[in-house]
Amino acid sequence: MNKILAIFFIAFYSSIAAQTNLKVKNNTSLTVLKGSNIDVSGDFESESTADVVLKSGASIIVNGSKTGNITYKRNLLTASYFLVSPPVSGQSYDNSYVSTYGLDEAGTLNAIGTYTTSTNSWDFMEDGETLPFTSGVGYNVKRASGSGELSFTGEIPGDLQTQNGGVNFTLIYDPSSSPDNDDQYLGYNWNLVGNPYPAYIKNSEFLTSNSSNILPTIWTWDSANETYDDKVGNILNSENANFPIAPGQGFFVRSSSSGAINIPEANQYHQIEIGGVDTFERINTLTSIKLIINNGSSYNRHCDVYYLDDVTLGFDYGYEGQLFGGGGNSNSLSIYTQLLEDNEGVNYQTQSLPNTNYEGMVVPVGVDALAGAVINISAVGTNFPANINVFLEDKQENTFTRLDNTSNFSTTLSSNLNGTGRFYLHTTSASLSTGNVLGNNPVSIFTTSRENVRIVGVQSGTANVQLYNIAGKLVLNTSFEGTGSNDIILPILSSGIYIVQVKNESGTINKKVVIE
Repeated sequence: MNKILAIFFIAFYSSIAAQTNLKVKNNTSLTVLKGSNIDVSGDFESESTADVVLKSGASIIVNGSKTGNITYKRNLLTASYFLVSPPVSGQSYDNSYVSTYGLDEAGTLNAIGTYTTSTNSWDFMEDGETLPFTSGVGYNVKRASGSGELSFTGEIPGDLQTQNGGVNFTLIYDPSSSPDNDDQYLGYNWNLVGNPYPAYIKNSEFLTSNSSNILPTIWTWDSANETYDDKVGNILNSENANFPIAPGQGFFVRSSSSGAINIPEANQYHQIEIGGVDTFERINTLTSIKLIINNGSSYNRHCDVYYLDDVTLGFDYGYEGQLFGGGGNSNSLSIYTQLLEDNEGVNYQTQSLPNTNYEGMVVPVGVDALAGAVINISAVGTNFPANINVFLEDKQENTFTRLDNTSNFSTTLSSNLNGTGRFYLHTTSASLSTGNVLGNNPVSIFTTSRENVRIVGVQSGTANVQLYNIAGKLVLNTSFEGTGSNDIILPILSSGIYIVQVKNESGTINKKVVIE
């Protein structure tokens, strides 16, 4: 009894290292408070009437066998939707669970459910159902009002004594919905998973462990702004790679092949925090731009551009994070970028570019927003050379706006805005203005199907487009009025490589496309 009380007392202040087995006896209590943790090098046992509770943010790691139940309490800060995942195994949810934790109800449906990948929809619990929580699976929950706790009671999952110890999740994968295709906003291949342990796991280690079956990104839910944030795995010393996936946290992944993900027990760690910040291991400041858009609501959307060594102007595995397209929700406000080379129309919330030649790179910026909205775009630039400024070009209005601590871009939309072609991001030492346009604005040309080629970046005026096959034969000759993003209908063509040539008063550009 004295040992248990001593552990409870110390847990309030610091980490506990249990060098031997830990057994919590009947009719005794052990509570681990937020920011505290327990390491058990041997076996853990909680007897049948013992009360072992870990508060939100606490953690326990057991290297030996695990016997008996613990309770993990996860704080839900508002009456918003949250993605959660059970950090224990063996519990079910039913009407009583919904009532106990004040979850929202709508008729016969309750605000706790799983995600169905094949239909991009939610399967919420119906009145009278009793369903099991499954380790490694993510769940969508929402309280009816205010903040409160959600508890999970069961055994600590995993067994290091088994081969490939850890928790597995079988991915849903549809090969016709490749991550590189233009169907990024369909639900196919999005899978809702979660941290199955009562300890933290690192985003970078999770992605490394499962690189063969998923894209190198996870997507977490930002309840404050009601949007999904990407966390890519290879941008070291950034909040993305070092993102701590908390006990009880659910998140999305996108499958790139059939198979399963595995979350090894060895990936567990304790998040050491003082005042919410790890003061021992400081993150190096990277050169980056965070673009933020607001339409007058209380919600912000953002995208990030990092400037790094050893990356290219095109796609770099583990350094680009797609804009989230699952979750069964439509997003009427978003901001994103597209690649400077080999652009295939994929929208990225995170893009990485070389940390040189800032003035030679112009980034296509996409915005989705509704007509009548007053949109404001601002930027936070970090660690740029003192002479480099950030400008947003608006091709429709023919303006350049410097984005800094005292200036941002604002406009009222006369029509819906959807896609790239209007806005471009410049990093330069020049003072840009109308008539002082850099000559390296990118024009993106790519196929969206066998029947269509999309030309992005010709904002106005008449342009001529010609298409040649690999033998140099002209197979298409037409013209269009630039609108920022133009679709050109193709004739029936054989599969192969083609050259697209676009001419207007500003010059000529040639791009290679592949028709499959």
